[in-house]
Amino acid sequence: MEKVLALADCNNFFVSCEILKNPSLKGKPVCVLSNCDGCVVSRSAEAKQIGITMGMPLFMAKREFPDAIFLSGDLKTYREISKRIQKVLYNFAPDIEVCSIDEAFIDVTNLYKLYNVDGYDELAEFLHKKLLQEVGVPVSVGISTSKILCKVATDKAKKGNFHYYLPKNEIGANVDEYPVEKIWGVGKNTVSLLKSHGIYTAGDILRRDKEFFSHYMGKRGMELKLGVSGENSLPLSTKKEKPKSIQKTASFRTATNEKNFLKNTVLEHLHNACRKMRKYNLITSELTVMLRTKDFRIVSVTDVVDNPTNAEYLLNKKAIDLFEQIYSKYNLYRSSGVYVGGLKDSEVKQLNFFENDEKFERISQIWDKIEAQYGRGVFQVGNLQMI
Repeated sequence: MEKVLALADCNNFFVSCEILKNPSLKGKPVCVLSNCDGCVVSRSAEAKQIGITMGMPLFMAKREFPDAIFLSGDLKTYREISKRIQKVLYNFAPDIEVCSIDEAFIDVTNLYKLYNVDGYDELAEFLHKKLLQEVGVPVSVGISTSKILCKVATDKAKKGNFHYYLPKNEIGANVDEYPVEKIWGVGKNTVSLLKSHGIYTAGDILRRDKEFFSHYMGKRGMELKLGVSGENSLPLSTKKEKPKSIQKTASFRTATNEKNFLKNTVLEHLHNACRKMRKYNLITSELTVMLRTKDFRIVSVTDVVDNPTNAEYLLNKKAIDLFEQIYSKYNLYRSSGVYVGGLKDSEVKQLNFFENDEKFERISQIWDKIEAQYGRGVFQVGNLQMI
């Protein structure tokens, strides 16, 4: 049976999240800014129409478009809304590949029968409406027989009514002028190689024989040729691989040497890293604390965790000790971070003589449950001194 896939791609995701929080922004030229408010990373349709470009520096955008609205990014909120979208998708279909915070592929083979709709075009419309009703952000849905064509269909959806079905017998007309730089999974080096051989569009790829792609690009070239032809050469990757390490970092809006602020950012990074470890049932045996100075120098220190754990209560004191080793009141810092390595399954943890470990690990699990119900940040990480 031929697989049929869908791509759910959130429209102007960061801006859509901001409009969900504040509906009065709807219909206005709104931009969300990068970390430290450096440049524009998401734009409403109205902001695009007046000429604001992706990556435009804030100072330039403000000067040229003084009536536009510029908002600092709120990644915590965006992640929460992304999880709500993923929950809807996992309830909609069993096989999902989450690609990023605002994109996911779904295996929708024959699902139109389950949802009693008339074919894949209506299924795309059904899923778009379902996400809009249950989450509140607009999501374009493109359906076809390969990941590459799903991306083409989603681009069509964004220019129309947010849903589009691209069947195999309509590939040529839909991809003939589709530029190679927009093809899903194609990077700059591949674009340069293709153009050096006179291939500028997906239609050009259709017209070249397989031998060309096999000779010049090997396996990756064949996957490209088959994908543009509608063959499902790249199946969904639905298995969630456990991370081998976890890094949590964040930049500050202004450089600072305020010690308590820096220390608490380190503890917050540690909490987020521990939370992810618990999600995958992992424990760490190595902890690194990092500070980046105003002039972009990185200072860091690493130490072994004698009793591997995923409980921040058991790691806080070590994190603070490492922070004290690298902090200097004579430096200004622009970011901080935490890295946990040596990860292994929590089931292989050896018993030790520290009876408080189990208690603190239970507290951490309760913390996760409370945050899952009431949202991240319901508790503030503090400077916990272990006795």
